[in-house]
Amino acid sequence: MRMKSIFALFAICLTLSILEITARVTESRLSKDTPEIFENPGWQPRFFNSFLGWHESDPDLLWKFRKNIDNPLIKTNSRGLLGEEIPAGKEENVFRILLLGDSSPVGLGLKSREQVFNEILGYLLNMQFHGNRKFEVINAAVSGYTSEQIWRFLRQKGWELQPDLIILYCGNNDASISGQFQDFDLFERQRFKFIRRLLSHSALYRFLKNLILSPGKSDASNPYQLTLRVPPERFAENLGNIINQCHEHNCPLIIAKPPVPLLWPAGLQFRALAHISDKEGELIFPDEMRLLLGRPLKYCVSQEMFRKLYGQGDIFTQTVYSSAHNDALPSDSMMAYYSDQYDRNPEDPVCINNLGVLYWENNDYIGADSLLRYARYFYIKQHDDTADCGMIAAGSPFLFNIGINLLSMQGGDSGLTDTSSFIYKHLDSACQADYFSLRIKRSYQRIIDSLSSSENVYAVDLPGLFAKSNNETLFIDHCHPTAEGHRLIASAILETIINNQIIK
Repeated sequence: MRMKSIFALFAICLTLSILEITARVTESRLSKDTPEIFENPGWQPRFFNSFLGWHESDPDLLWKFRKNIDNPLIKTNSRGLLGEEIPAGKEENVFRILLLGDSSPVGLGLKSREQVFNEILGYLLNMQFHGNRKFEVINAAVSGYTSEQIWRFLRQKGWELQPDLIILYCGNNDASISGQFQDFDLFERQRFKFIRRLLSHSALYRFLKNLILSPGKSDASNPYQLTLRVPPERFAENLGNIINQCHEHNCPLIIAKPPVPLLWPAGLQFRALAHISDKEGELIFPDEMRLLLGRPLKYCVSQEMFRKLYGQGDIFTQTVYSSAHNDALPSDSMMAYYSDQYDRNPEDPVCINNLGVLYWENNDYIGADSLLRYARYFYIKQHDDTADCGMIAAGSPFLFNIGINLLSMQGGDSGLTDTSSFIYKHLDSACQADYFSLRIKRSYQRIIDSLSSSENVYAVDLPGLFAKSNNETLFIDHCHPTAEGHRLIASAILETIINNQIIK
């Protein structure tokens, strides 16, 4: 019996060895252009694992801030959390607030850490309740985080900080595309990372994996289809997890609904990063994203608009605007070129759009309107049966250009405050479809509203507040508030705390 088992094991090993050798020979003869399936985890995990030297990989959270960073832009403590060291124990008269979120509460784009709303809130609370309580606001926000990472951080590390109140600010990263994986899938894959890495050295494993996951098997499991990091239904589950944890610890929760600008160029933000490589020198963007972002698509943007919105702007904002397609030839030559291309290919949406943008640059807004609408019509005609969020995002620039042209035609900004205007509807629709920028969508904001009816959960309507305060002037870029925006956020949260008597 024992000899039979040994012989069977030998036969299996011999068979696998023969198959492995055959796979290696076959692999070496196949075209090197054959793509690897399901290997790219997405550009954001790869980007944030090396971004500015601030972040590092984390098996439980995908990435996190490095410990003990101290520079003019960011400071972390020995726990890797923002700010000064946190006392090991909490004093009896201390009311501790834990802030969870993404790069907005990190304070990205601000000139000073003191301008971030958590710093302002801590100061206002200590002034408001002077002599009665001492307030500590711990900032556990991390650039690039989604609700998927946040609820896991809270479960793993948050409660050991003994918070009396939690403030949540997230959603901009959730409603964005990183690649073919949702964040939930990446966490599931982390569990088998060592085994997959070991198996990846086998040509037989690679051959079988590519065979099973080859594109075209079915649309539902197409490995090349881009997906949102956290779809709305998963966002609701994640916030539900956070609420349940707060209920278990008898801790109030304030959810700040992130506001967003409408005049940020839709579908353009990631283009400036598409050439970036990781530590191994490989491009971090999936091929599908680079193809869509690499289209020679012109935008209705100008230096005048940039200066009006952002003044000098920071380096990132300047880079994004400069990445809008600009032709090297003079305007007249370009007009002749695109007119000729239009005659040759009258249903090419990119060509029609670019011709329309040239009309816009020449202040022919009526002619531009006709062309830009044609461009969108033909794009929809070509992709009317797709539910791929990558293709939806790729269509958002057409809506943006129509909206900006209508705004130029009107000659003012009043169309941005009138939610029934065609200007607002086009720019808002561009924002809702723009999964190539880090901007929260209305479906996610509605989820926050629906969950705020839970006991001890309070939503802060920042979009409404920003709308009353000239929304567009309160952003540094696609989603990060200015210093004045942070001041408004701090005041709104303070008002929520006082009005709901959260602090007894």
